[in-house]
Amino acid sequence: MSLGLAKVFKVTEGTKIRFESTFTNVLNRTNFAPPATQIDNTATFGVLSAPQTAENAGNRTGQLALRVDF
Repeated sequence: MSLGLAKVFKVTEGTKIRFESTFTNVLNRTNFAPPATQIDNTATFGVLSAPQTAENAGNRTGQLALRVDF
């Protein structure tokens, strides 16, 4: 489950500041990697045995951003 929040602050008539935050895997559940697909090994074929790595949205991650519009 992903979550994102944003808030806009008006500084002057033509200037705004936008604060944004986005998070993936908010509930911190284990996301498993795709199952093994080698048909010749029937013991592991189709088995979910490993979690995904952080590069593939395995762990909880977050990002904060501050943007100035003028």
